[in-house]
This record gives sequence, structure tokens and C-alpha cells, in this order.
Amino acid sequence: MSVLAFVPRQIGLLLLGLVASASLAACDTPPARQRFPEITFQHLAPIRLDVARIEILSGYRSAEHPDDNAADYPEAPETLVADWARERLQAAGERGQATYTVVEARAVRVPLPRSSGISAALKTEQSDRYDLAITVRLDAGNPISGKSGTVTETVTRSQTVPENMTLNQREAMLFNLLDAAMKDLNQRLEKSIPQYLAPLIR
Repeated sequence: MSVLAFVPRQIGLLLLGLVASASLAACDTPPARQRFPEITFQHLAPIRLDVARIEILSGYRSAEHPDDNAADYPEAPETLVADWARERLQAAGERGQATYTVVEARAVRVPLPRSSGISAALKTEQSDRYDLAITVRLDAGNPISGKSGTVTETVTRSQTVPENMTLNQREAMLFNLLDAAMKDLNQRLEKSIPQYLAPLIR
């Protein structure tokens, strides 16, 4: 075999190997996560409290709960719940303090029982249920006026999903679930804070 005949064959094999490697690499690359709108309440008027400072605490850590699936959400629920206070609460007094505590911001995926045998192959079943449970507490007091009060709110949301749901569909569902829970929390606090902390509203 001549050198001229050998070189094209080697080049062809090399190109074939590169194409195969690129194909395998493409198969191993996970799909990019979707981009969703920011869940925020900055566009709403602040809730002005007659205190000098506002402290934001979190008594919940998702990493401490093995069954917590907060990492599957576009944004961590506990972070958004804390951000609500940063965006909506405003210190408008000279003395006193308000403490906003994230008591719970738990996200859990619960596998659901499914049928077996022929009946399972003939229908699409719900495979999982996603639960969100959020609890916050707001304590506020002003030593000058002698007024103080506490507000506690809990929000829960759940959504089941079918077994044939795609990854993109699941991510969109989780975003909508979190968005709905945060809107519920905002609406409840907008009502309960003026109700139970009326003397401390500016």
C-alpha cells in the first residue's frame, strides 16, 4: 500500500472518531435549566413599622432535612421567604425592633403508589406529590409607645405530577408552585400585619 493511499484512510478514521466522541459528549451533557421570571415584591409599597430596626432570622435549614428537595426549585424557598421581609418591611421609627423569623420553608417530594401489571401500562398515573409548607413569625415592639405584637402565618401548597412529565415541565410546575405559595404568603401578611400590629403601623 502506498503512503498516499494510507494517509486519507487514517484521516477518515480520525474524523470518524472525533464525530463519535462529540456525539457521546453531547449525550452526557445535561439539558440547560430554564430561566424563569424573578419572584419579587419590590414593586409593592413597603409596610412601614414604628421601629428603628428590622432583624431577619431563619430557623429553618433545608440541608438539615434529608427529605427536603429545595434544590429542585428555581429558587430556594427559604431564601424567597426571607427576601419578602427585605422587600416589604421598612423600619420607620426611632426606637424599637421587629424580628421576622422564617420558622419553616419546607419543600418535599412524596412518591405516590402506582398500579402494576397490565392496568399500569394502559394509563398514565400520578407519580409524585410536591408539598410546600411555609411558616413565618413577625414580632415587633416599641419601648416608647409600649406597643408590641406578634403575627404568625402559615401557607401550604401541593401539586401532583404525572409519571410522563418532562424535566422542563417539572421545572415549570415547581416555579408555579413556589410563585403561588409566595403570593399566598404576601396576601396573608398584608392582612394580618395591619390587623395585629395596628399600633405599630406608620
